[in-house]
Amino acid sequence: MKKDFSRRDFLKAAAAGVVSTSTLGILSGCSSGSPASAPKGTYTPGTYTATAQGMGEVTVTMTFDENTITDVVLDLANETAGIGQAAKDTLIAQILDGQSVQVDGVSGASITSKAVMKAAADCITQAGGSAVVVSQGSSGSAGDDWLGQAPEIADGEIVKTYDYEVVVIGAGTSGTFAACSAVEEGAKTVLLEKFGADFGGSGIRDTIGAIGSKQQIANKDNPDKFDVIRLMYQHSQGYGDQRLFKVWADNSGEAIDWYTERLAKHDVKVLHEVDNHATGEKYEFYDVGHSVQWEGREYQSQFTMFLLLEDYKAKGLEVHYDTEMIKLLKDGSKVTGILAKSGDQYVRYNASKGVIVCTGGYSNNTEMLQALQPETLKMTGVNRSFPGSSGQGIRACLWAGGIMDETHAGMIFDRACVKPDATGPEDAGWFWMGSQPFLKVDLKGRRFTNESGSYDHILHTAFNLLPEHTYAMLWDANYPEDIKRFESHGCSRLYPHANGTESVFPMEYIQNVMNPDLHKQGYIVQADTIEELAGKLNIPADNLKATVDRYNELFDQQKDQDFAKEPFRLSQLRTAPFYGTRQCGGYFIATMDGIKINTDMNAVDQDGNVIEGLYVAGDCSGGYFHGSYVNLLAGAAAGRSTTFGRLAGRNAARRKA
Repeated sequence: MKKDFSRRDFLKAAAAGVVSTSTLGILSGCSSGSPASAPKGTYTPGTYTATAQGMGEVTVTMTFDENTITDVVLDLANETAGIGQAAKDTLIAQILDGQSVQVDGVSGASITSKAVMKAAADCITQAGGSAVVVSQGSSGSAGDDWLGQAPEIADGEIVKTYDYEVVVIGAGTSGTFAACSAVEEGAKTVLLEKFGADFGGSGIRDTIGAIGSKQQIANKDNPDKFDVIRLMYQHSQGYGDQRLFKVWADNSGEAIDWYTERLAKHDVKVLHEVDNHATGEKYEFYDVGHSVQWEGREYQSQFTMFLLLEDYKAKGLEVHYDTEMIKLLKDGSKVTGILAKSGDQYVRYNASKGVIVCTGGYSNNTEMLQALQPETLKMTGVNRSFPGSSGQGIRACLWAGGIMDETHAGMIFDRACVKPDATGPEDAGWFWMGSQPFLKVDLKGRRFTNESGSYDHILHTAFNLLPEHTYAMLWDANYPEDIKRFESHGCSRLYPHANGTESVFPMEYIQNVMNPDLHKQGYIVQADTIEELAGKLNIPADNLKATVDRYNELFDQQKDQDFAKEPFRLSQLRTAPFYGTRQCGGYFIATMDGIKINTDMNAVDQDGNVIEGLYVAGDCSGGYFHGSYVNLLAGAAAGRSTTFGRLAGRNAARRKA
């Protein structure tokens, strides 16, 4: 099982060197291609073991006779309880029945399924079968096959019908806010979650963006909403809907105040993140982030979600787990409910006032990614998407007459690293320090960009300009002091914010756990000289030495004459030991394009008309992001999810049936 941790406990463990990055799960990379079957021929009889990274480390042990796979044992203890772990028997049966590593996988457990395929392929290779290359990309076409047709279920197959006023689908950030909001308005509400009660749903993101909160006003640090809207609009290259941006700006402060007040009753703080604006930073940022303060509590993504749901179940909210939406139900042009599957049985949920779809994006659906944003697949090294992000809610809304954004967006940060001989994102490690603006060079040892700015820009530069899509990041023994001076924002920050608000990860964890673990695994290399570092990174030593000398010169001058990086984000490489890693691909969190909505959170059809009774919020909604994420507005995506979820619940509950 994926273990929880507290900041206090893991800092103690970090100091003792007994915690590894598997505590949080390092995910394996994605690429395009098709899985291969076990080759026909003679194996060397025996038992072989291999590991791969799923949500945690997956271990596969396979036994062979001369021609067949005779036994498969899976250790999925590090996978998510109720999801990856529950897939164990099915995956074993698929390998044995098919005598192949090409398994169908288990719905909702795609990350675990792919890790099992990869480790099983390694076992086959060890047993003397032909080398098997397993890719995690889509094996389907890049057309519209991902949409498919809405399933037809006969009335006789429906075993039970429930009647509610509001039905909310998906216990994540937006779904939790929507369900609580609908209950506050007095609506008979049910929240449906396709995973079990032990997992409970995706939970609420740690950092939430807002404008106009009580804390921002008290801190005298409340950004002008039209400045923020302008930045969001520019970042979306005009594809974003300014009307939706304004709805967020006008209502997000109230949403975060509500959340803050509810959690305060459980002695949990949500604090506004205030950063230093006197550094001379050239990239526009605003202090919109509000984050949960763990203060020694065990970290769990569902922690605050469970607190809210327990409070609102006492107010009448019902939560049905192990219940997956199959399709929306309509009466003429109106959505009146959903057809769902609970276990092996079909059930109907009637919704007299509204259905709210909060099912997340499609970051775990390789067919949709291949069709809609194949570049994201190629740029992904580590996928930490919520398990429910399969695109089912988007597909259901399209079947019901909704329309989807025609341009697409993925949230992917430059926090993956690869081995020194790699030129692709396969087998990437989770490298949280990757967003820090240290010197970054191509594989010929030449600097190629300003390393400051948004988390994904360097990924796009590498993808578009570097033949290998791969570059290296370098730092020296003084890196903790450098990072403190860099004053990064949002989740990349490793020291407390200017007002003392906790960072997502503390610097101690990076120094004592994550980086040493990556060094042990061979991702990070260490050397006593720059020339030695170049050799370990497989980069021309003369070129790298010249680049480092030039970079040190720019530091001394406190002026970047080559790429105009801010002086406070320059560093020097003069103090051994020197460190480096190759970076290729990024840390994929979510897709952010989806069903088009109006300012009331109603889905609209191709003519722009409201689909009555259908509301959409969160990562499955559209009209907001394009291409990438506005990184320097901390919590911008979660801020949309909380605010729009809250509004969707309120609007649905107030709708006249």
